[in-house]
Amino acid sequence: MNPEFVVPIDRLQERLQLKLIDGYGIMCMYAVEEGKMSRGIRTVLRRDAEILSLFTPLESDTYDMIHTEVPQTRPYEREMHEMSGLNPHMAEHYGPQRLQWAYKDAYPLQKASLPEERVFRPIPDNRMEGDGIFEIPVGPVHAGIIEPGHFRFSVAGEPILKLRTHMGYTYRGIEKLMEGFTETDRTRIIERVSGDTAVANALAYAHAMEGETEVPERARLLRTIFAELERIYCHFGDIGGIAQDTGFSVPAAYAAGIKEKILRLNEIIGGHRFLMGTIVPGGVRRDISDDSLREIQNRILKVSFDIEELVGMMEGSSFLMDRVETTGVLTHKDAVEYRALGPAARASGVKTDVRKERPYDAYGDVGFRVFTREKGDVYSRMLVKAGEIVESTSIINQCLDQIRPGPLRTEVRTADGLGLGIVEAPRGELVHCAEITEGEIWRYRIRDPSFINWLALERALPGNIVADFPLVNKSFNLSYSGNDL
Repeated sequence: MNPEFVVPIDRLQERLQLKLIDGYGIMCMYAVEEGKMSRGIRTVLRRDAEILSLFTPLESDTYDMIHTEVPQTRPYEREMHEMSGLNPHMAEHYGPQRLQWAYKDAYPLQKASLPEERVFRPIPDNRMEGDGIFEIPVGPVHAGIIEPGHFRFSVAGEPILKLRTHMGYTYRGIEKLMEGFTETDRTRIIERVSGDTAVANALAYAHAMEGETEVPERARLLRTIFAELERIYCHFGDIGGIAQDTGFSVPAAYAAGIKEKILRLNEIIGGHRFLMGTIVPGGVRRDISDDSLREIQNRILKVSFDIEELVGMMEGSSFLMDRVETTGVLTHKDAVEYRALGPAARASGVKTDVRKERPYDAYGDVGFRVFTREKGDVYSRMLVKAGEIVESTSIINQCLDQIRPGPLRTEVRTADGLGLGIVEAPRGELVHCAEITEGEIWRYRIRDPSFINWLALERALPGNIVADFPLVNKSFNLSYSGNDL
């Protein structure tokens, strides 16, 4: 069990500051609605493998703003204001976080039914003034088939002075759909939080429901294989996208071809190109035949050579290197202050990876390196993802060497309390928190890494030119739907 402490609201800011100084980072922060549980704020922190849970009871929805002194809490406070009706002082200056509308005297996650009448919430300007400064709105409709998101740039000529991201166009109410009795398997819902990380979300949900349940060894190994296949095809897509956005079509097509081969392999072994329907609480839904295991091994043997050739093509172009080096720099200081996650953080010198720090499934039984770079630019993020592809092939091969016949699933009895699922998704640390009481999920909070890394993107853009925004955006390759839920 993870230790839990009750912290009064007037002590929460001070307590969080002390914990951050002590090396903890805020993993998740959310409001719990009253009823079967007390109304309050849950804060979950992590330092390596150590988890700390704080609960702050609330007698009033109004409190002193926390993020002015603890920047990591900024997106959480905005989300709690919008989705759970909390009103920190100065909340009227918050722009929409997930919704372009609001209810009068009601909020989306309340237990009572919602009124039909809604009020539109306009997106605020960036509030920058001066000679030659103007604002460029981009989106939410974009060219191609990417997800919708709205961006506002304050610029002085070409250089960007400030960026603000505004999401919420793919909000589906998933956290509300997750409420109910724990006996109901909600994997099909959770796999669709963000389609390209179906495995990571299914894993996090399974861990939150399993608690101390012992998952069979073969299932743990298969889960790890699925997770690394997902990482490989996501990273190939990201690197190919960087080539595409620099106008370098040959390596872009090469990366797309490799990604397609992995997706076809997924369909052969799991029945779905994105491996949906493979992971459930207690283990895995289906086995993989010996022929399919050999097919994985044969395909994976080629991937290390594929990524080496892809990076070689890209590094051999002086035009591409001129575009990616020193572009979109996320400094180490900003990465730490805002707790950036995943490859975005590791490219800025932050050595963090849940698979190493808090091993789950078979990660404690395999060896791999955590790749980092120091410069924090587009090129560094590309190299980190390339290195992770190589390590993913090694992890898969080690799992294939260890796999033996055995059971695939065990019965799960979800206990009351706080259920946690923490995994390293392709974009970084993914957290699922389940508040469970009397056998019922009372509040389910999903914190996708993109929820944090959109802030990191905002910090990486100033000083770059507008034409580089698609390239920097692609190097982060954040999920819109994972943020919106």
